[in-house]
Amino acid sequence: MTRYVIAFLIFFALLAGLLLYIGDDTKLVLNSTADTGLLAFNTLELTWQAVILIGTALLAAIIGIWSFIGWLWRLPRRVKSGVGMRRRNQALDAMEEALIAGAEGDSSKARKKSEKARNLMSSPDLGRIISAQAAQASGDTAEAIAQFTAMLDSSRTEAIGQRGLAQLLLENGDLNGAITQARKAYDENKNARWAFDVLFQAQVSDHQWGAAHETLELGEKRKHVERDIARRRAAVLQTAQADALSDSGQTDKAMDIAASVAQSVPEFSPAVALAAKLLASKGGVKKAAQLIEKAWVKAPHPALSLAYRDLFAGESDKIRAKQLRALYKANPSHRETVLLQAEEAMLAGDGVNAWSALSPLVSDEDVSARVCLLASKAEAMLKNSQDSRIWLERAATAPSEPDWSDLDPSGTAFDYNNQDWRRLVFTFGKDGELIHPRFESGAVRRPVLSDVKAETAEAAPAVKAETITDIDKDDLAERFDNLLDKPE
Repeated sequence: MTRYVIAFLIFFALLAGLLLYIGDDTKLVLNSTADTGLLAFNTLELTWQAVILIGTALLAAIIGIWSFIGWLWRLPRRVKSGVGMRRRNQALDAMEEALIAGAEGDSSKARKKSEKARNLMSSPDLGRIISAQAAQASGDTAEAIAQFTAMLDSSRTEAIGQRGLAQLLLENGDLNGAITQARKAYDENKNARWAFDVLFQAQVSDHQWGAAHETLELGEKRKHVERDIARRRAAVLQTAQADALSDSGQTDKAMDIAASVAQSVPEFSPAVALAAKLLASKGGVKKAAQLIEKAWVKAPHPALSLAYRDLFAGESDKIRAKQLRALYKANPSHRETVLLQAEEAMLAGDGVNAWSALSPLVSDEDVSARVCLLASKAEAMLKNSQDSRIWLERAATAPSEPDWSDLDPSGTAFDYNNQDWRRLVFTFGKDGELIHPRFESGAVRRPVLSDVKAETAEAAPAVKAETITDIDKDDLAERFDNLLDKPE
């Protein structure tokens, strides 16, 4: 405002200076040559000062009249704009109250305020977004699904509706609905990372191993999942598919898939164990052994040692010992190799070498229950009944090993159901850590067993009898019950 006042004062100062400069001596004379009519008038004499003042006044009048006309022209629009601004402010207040009510969990108030906001807004798309967010925040799933569904009818909000609807359907267990929405969104927009996540999770949850593998490959190509994670996830998916095919009698196809996974991801023991089992059933014992040996170099696992022994169960002790030496050499310094050597020594009735192999492991402060039980058996073979009892007692409270906690030497090491495979897709896929699903889910554990069979019992019957005599039977039963409790 100040600059307009200054400009006005400067104008009048210049006008006054101009009038003073001209003075009142010079005049403007106007004559008309018309004798009659409108243009006939007497001679007019005006000073130039008067002419300038009259001209300025006329110019100011024209500007004033034009401005007034413009003001009248804009008046309806300004009135409408004022009403719209008031309506907009009310809509913003209603939106704010709807979101606050949603955050507070008041679904009734959130729905009421959302309806008010939609009625006040001139944008139905924005109204639906606010209503959906408020409904989600308050836990009103039905209202949120209704609003996201309505968004599908608008090209502006279709992608938002697909995302919200897919995620809600996944959370509520409608896997087919989630897959439909996420797949459509992922086909239409290759940059929709959320669509990959929802689609993959829904397919895995629905145990669609083959479809999930295809989605994973597409996601890796579009850089929506890291290569190493995709590689490990694919290993689990393909092994789960092979396991299902094997159960349905399609052994050859299952064997091809499992063997392919065992070659490309040897650290995934379930694939190696399944491939070895299927190959052996078809007479490919040698190839099965090679698969296990290759996996043993990469990531030894107790289940692989059991599978390897099973391959040569019908062979002579000499051939069996020769094959096991090949497995030792594959990764001689690994902990599982040491444990395997200790168990083989026990099977041979050699308590000295068994204890010698276990010595580096039993010195650890956090020695596991599995090692404690092996140590107890080794001490029993050496006729050290007191030490054997101490190790047995220690096994009751020692931590279990995540990959060993549910292995049964007389059964299938990886007897997984669909939910186990589903969990492994994400746990093994994340960092390559293979934890038995029963251990991870906190299920009741079976007793920790090693593959020391009847031959060991026959090697030292007196020692075992003496060990049991030295221990209170009720106390022993209580400690074995502790072994079956859930892990902390």
